[in-house]
Amino acid sequence: MTMERMEIDENYIVRCLSGYETLLEDVRDRIRFLHSNMATTDDVLESLQMKKNYGTAGTSGGGRKKDLGDLLERYEENEERYAEFLKMYIYQLMQEEESLKRVWICYQGLPYRQRAVLKALYVEHKPWKVVRAELRMSHSTLSNNRSSAIQNIRQLYDSDFTDMQIMMYRQPELEKQREEKDYQEQLSLWQLGVKKT
Repeated sequence: MTMERMEIDENYIVRCLSGYETLLEDVRDRIRFLHSNMATTDDVLESLQMKKNYGTAGTSGGGRKKDLGDLLERYEENEERYAEFLKMYIYQLMQEEESLKRVWICYQGLPYRQRAVLKALYVEHKPWKVVRAELRMSHSTLSNNRSSAIQNIRQLYDSDFTDMQIMMYRQPELEKQREEKDYQEQLSLWQLGVKKT
């Protein structure tokens, strides 16, 4: 079964980047708690089923055993509804966990400059003024890079790319940078008249 992807917006992305580890751990804690709660509910349902069968076996007339059986039946129905609610809530939490991970992977797949902007602003929680100085950007350039980065995350998130493909998204850019660096080194060495070993 393929999990349906959550809708995200800019606020969700910023929230994810600002506290990824904490948010992920919180979701996982809630899933663990609900799983243990479901186990308890399943035990109660099984116990009630046995009591219901035992309590109604061999009764020929109505009376107290019938009332007890009706009560147990209603209780069992409530417990079954609760179990369904828990399953639905766990599914939603699993969706949230997958969304958090995918946003983080999309962030990792951004070009270096855009990733550096989001990292400084949201992961490291630095003020705009400090980020502008560190990255040597004007306010408008920083703003444009931030907006482009958020937009790229949303596009990658909504794309049909797998998480692995998104992680590899930067590879052509890195290869190009490496080739350019090697070329510059060779050019510098050639200009100095030194052979590269």
